[in-house]
Amino acid sequence: MNQLVIDGVSVRQFSESFFCLNDLQRAAMLADGETRSSRTLEVHEFMRRPETQQLIDLIKKETTGNSRSMSEPVITVPGRNGGTFVCKELVYSYAMWISPAFNLKVIRTFDSIVMQQQVIDTESERIKAAIIILESATKTLNLSNSSKLSAYQKLQQFAGLPNIMPSYAIDAPSDAVDGSSRPTHSLTEFIRKNGLNISAQAAFKRLAELGLVERKSRPSTKGANKTKQFWSITAKGLIYGKNITSPNNPRETQPHFYESKSADLVKLMVVGQAA
Repeated sequence: MNQLVIDGVSVRQFSESFFCLNDLQRAAMLADGETRSSRTLEVHEFMRRPETQQLIDLIKKETTGNSRSMSEPVITVPGRNGGTFVCKELVYSYAMWISPAFNLKVIRTFDSIVMQQQVIDTESERIKAAIIILESATKTLNLSNSSKLSAYQKLQQFAGLPNIMPSYAIDAPSDAVDGSSRPTHSLTEFIRKNGLNISAQAAFKRLAELGLVERKSRPSTKGANKTKQFWSITAKGLIYGKNITSPNNPRETQPHFYESKSADLVKLMVVGQAA
């Protein structure tokens, strides 16, 4: 839980469930319009009231478990920096004992902190879910290093984290050893540059027969059976190309093929065997 602050006074916590009444007393003394002496606001006076003891007994009966933090609504911490630490119900009871105005201030402060924590928890869960989806997608779709990096950079920005990612990633055939990126082309562009007498559809079919690409699908509102199919390079095909995020739809991959593997790919498309 975030730090509880009442009228500029930080209320210490013991674990996450207990709050220091002595700090609440200091805050009550600083409240606007408060003219009573500190004696009348003392924690000791509040704790010895029959109503307070009855509330403590009720809380004890309702709690379960054997640990002290669960069964004891009041914890006394000795020492100069110690104090009387109580559960939230007793904080509210003490605040009401001080005045309705102080009680309302304490309740609203608690509510504000709880809402802030809920927002933080929700954002945290969304980021965790995004990481799981991203890691699953990179494995399932065999995304290139640059596509992975781009996705992680967007996730980093969404989370509001400092920019700690590298500015670029190496995309090269899986058998490359020099650590340099290689230029790539879409299959249509690759066919055109190499003057092949074959359609992109026929070329993809040939590569699929060789296990270098495969058909994947995603949900769609327009496609047949509410799905849209797209091509993706397999793990085996990573020696010849890479998967990038499709410019037409970020939920699809688009195969790109390395220029340095042109001779091998031409052989594969024509005769089914690399050079």
